[in-house]
Amino acid sequence: MSFLNEKHLLTIVQKSGIGILILNENFKIILTNHWFLKRSFLDEQHLDNKLIFDVFPELVGTRTLKSIEQCLEFSQYSILTHTLNPFPFPLFDNEQKIEKKERIYQYLHVIPISIDDEQNRFCMIQITDVSQQVTREKLLREQMVVAKEREVEAKKASQAKTDFLASMSHEIRTPLNAILGMADTLTETNLTNEQMEYLTVLRNSGKALYNIINDILDLSRIESGKLEIEHIEFSIRDLLKETISLFLMKAKSKGIQISYSVSDDIAEQIKGDSTRIQQILINLIGNAMKFTEIGKIYVDASLSQDQKSLCLIVEDTGIGIPNEKLNSIFESFTQVDSSTTRRYGGTGLGLTITKKLILMMNGEISVQSQLGKGSKFVLNIPYEGLVHRDSNIHQHWLDLELPDAENFPKCRILLAEDSEENVFIIKTFLRKYPIELVIAKNGKIALQMFQSEKFDIVLMDMQMPEMDGLEATKQIRLYEHNQNIDPLFAIPIIAISANVQKEDISKSFMAGITSYISKPVRKIEILKLIYFYLAL
Repeated sequence: MSFLNEKHLLTIVQKSGIGILILNENFKIILTNHWFLKRSFLDEQHLDNKLIFDVFPELVGTRTLKSIEQCLEFSQYSILTHTLNPFPFPLFDNEQKIEKKERIYQYLHVIPISIDDEQNRFCMIQITDVSQQVTREKLLREQMVVAKEREVEAKKASQAKTDFLASMSHEIRTPLNAILGMADTLTETNLTNEQMEYLTVLRNSGKALYNIINDILDLSRIESGKLEIEHIEFSIRDLLKETISLFLMKAKSKGIQISYSVSDDIAEQIKGDSTRIQQILINLIGNAMKFTEIGKIYVDASLSQDQKSLCLIVEDTGIGIPNEKLNSIFESFTQVDSSTTRRYGGTGLGLTITKKLILMMNGEISVQSQLGKGSKFVLNIPYEGLVHRDSNIHQHWLDLELPDAENFPKCRILLAEDSEENVFIIKTFLRKYPIELVIAKNGKIALQMFQSEKFDIVLMDMQMPEMDGLEATKQIRLYEHNQNIDPLFAIPIIAISANVQKEDISKSFMAGITSYISKPVRKIEILKLIYFYLAL
């Protein structure tokens, strides 16, 4: 360091890229550099040997002057950011900023300096211009606020879409319930072959519309994060048997063979979401059925080599998929081409939902296909097998054998329903059975009837004027509680609703609903559920 003389050191200080201001122990300014002079718009003569608070009277009472005092008196080192002590020195970028009193943002180091073998003490103030950094931070905060506002708006839009779809689902399902209900009822009448053919077209079209509504709602729930995956015990053998049975008649009419197999090393009971797995299989088999004119459809269930994954394969001998389309078939509203849509129909949502459901189960799906020779969908999902359990378990109400109408238990049922069409459908379903059906057009009337009359079961629509089914159920349960009725003997309340979202169903059960049936209602389902509670 001996080669640096006083001139060198002063030059280094003067040309420094930060502001430097040195005070003696009497608060007099003894040195400033070019950076400070340029931004204070003062010259050395106005600063040299002047008291700091005389040159800058605005510093009196500020954190900056307090820090200088602590530095000279107690040798205390201080750091002052622009947020702790905004604009401590009147420093400006240009004269226009002086007129607007827009000081630069500053970051200060107040540094005590002592000289060996001397009693003199000094205070060095280093000033860094952080205006650009503050501007960037301010811009970033503004962008974050805008992003947050957009996120809130996006959530509102998503919720509005979900609410709209739920509302439209209810509005569509209500008349659809009447259409399919009457179609089922007509099959019990004497029809000619021609009339039965017309009725079959009507029922199939109604079911197709029902499936489209479910697909749209499922996609909406998945995108909004409201669809949850269950983890329950079920039999993959029973599930495959039931699923394949849904397609047997269709396969027979088309003259194609449909079969399945389950590997012996799969446990009798496994854990997973049986409803969603069946939905995936129905989508894949439904597509295979749609695009296969001759040949066969084969479904296979097996385990991976490490026995950690359940592998399900759906293979067909249908029209196949071009190589360039294999990567896009899982996108929303996508089909192989427009001619496919015209010839076979469909929304193009089935495979999209299938892939999203598989990903939610931490699984994966792939497809192999060749034009004119068929397609092979392979999906793998986590496998959790259970020890074989005794098959002597409680029977599900759908597995009940219904007695003939004349042997059906007599009962009195309260139906809370505002739609005349749905009332007519329920009456039609129950007309041959010894069931007295009492109608309430809203929840308020239903509550009054329940309090004054005796019923065996309540059928409760969830959306009604005056008082909806949710509130009516709560009031009925409150009335039972006030009457000291044992919950074991509380009246069964069966919800009949077009709201199929899981959160709506959960709210219904929390309100006191005993069972839940979604519209469109099937005659066999409602009769079995009524019989289930009468036979308890």
